[in-house]
Amino acid sequence: MLHEILHFFGRAICHQLRERSLHVSGEALAVCARDTGIYIGIFSTLIYLHFSKRGESITIPSIKYSFLLLLFLVPLMVDGLGSYTHLFESNNPRRLLTGIAFGFVLPYFIYPLLSKESLEQKNEPVVKSSKDLFIPLLVSICFGVLFYFGQPSHLVLDSLIIVTVIGWFSLLASFLFPFIRRVRIKWALSILVSLSILSLLSLAHVWVLSFAI
Repeated sequence: MLHEILHFFGRAICHQLRERSLHVSGEALAVCARDTGIYIGIFSTLIYLHFSKRGESITIPSIKYSFLLLLFLVPLMVDGLGSYTHLFESNNPRRLLTGIAFGFVLPYFIYPLLSKESLEQKNEPVVKSSKDLFIPLLVSICFGVLFYFGQPSHLVLDSLIIVTVIGWFSLLASFLFPFIRRVRIKWALSILVSLSILSLLSLAHVWVLSFAI
């Protein structure tokens, strides 16, 4: 049942083509290699920012670091566009790496929006030094190696990815409720909205496929 639930939510964001997915113990993961990389990157950066920047008054990266971060988005765009237009054939290791490079960037521009503005201190950029980029990227690559070589079981790996998907959508949904001051109520609603949206997307995916067949 857990396997079916994880693949149900994975279907909301991914085509789930077996040949473009990583396999562990003969089972394809709930999302493709590229999406696996994206959410590994998101997970690593979110965890790092949560524990290193929580409670600080922060804002998005400076222009210098923003430009550097945006460069990390380019490999996925090139790989995806080239593969889609049949200019060249991609592969799962490349999809995984370009996904990681893309995903680890996103929280740097979203997480600071959760920071409460302080009248007593000036907002500091979320990236203060290269350490704030290097650590999440290194953690992402380590996770990528574990996923690629199938350690540990596919259920553990799938659970990590799908929990990250739900958490990321919940974070985005939380911006719909700026008027709610009680944190627990706000996040409960955000998670509910996230699960509802993902469920609808998954069902729509099945519906579209049924018509295509």
